[in-house]
Amino acid sequence: MNDSFFGMDLHLGFTPDDDGHVFAGPYSHVDLQAYRREDVSPKSRDLQLVKDRSNLVQSLILRLMTERGELEPLGHPNYGSRHHELIGQPNVESNRNLLKLRILECLKQELRVQRILKLEVRNLDRGQNRDKVDVEITVQPKNSPDALSFILPFNFGGPFV
Repeated sequence: MNDSFFGMDLHLGFTPDDDGHVFAGPYSHVDLQAYRREDVSPKSRDLQLVKDRSNLVQSLILRLMTERGELEPLGHPNYGSRHHELIGQPNVESNRNLLKLRILECLKQELRVQRILKLEVRNLDRGQNRDKVDVEITVQPKNSPDALSFILPFNFGGPFV
């Protein structure tokens, strides 16, 4: 397996938990990550890179966080997802299925993904936050025997509800 197939980019701070799941959503705080360089004198800080499979997970999260059409002025009119259009809709089964469909459409844009193994919208009992769901995503990358998983939270009520 050639991990360079997954590419390299600036690290934005998405980190996996103990099970390898990455938790990030449309309103997650992201920031460029820096590290202390020990290979230069005097010691300095530099921007950290993310590569290989971690870069693919970060790329998928960024694609899902981006509303389709948002990058049209930069020449990428179809990049991103349309699931943001569901904000303000009720958290009912038909809208959860539409959420799943919009996320599937978005994930199919990524050429480094061979198959989508799991896409499950979990309607969690959260008391007053009943508009929130978690979307568990597992994909099979091309040229890799191991699947990648991450969780995308979504709030039908919007970011401030």
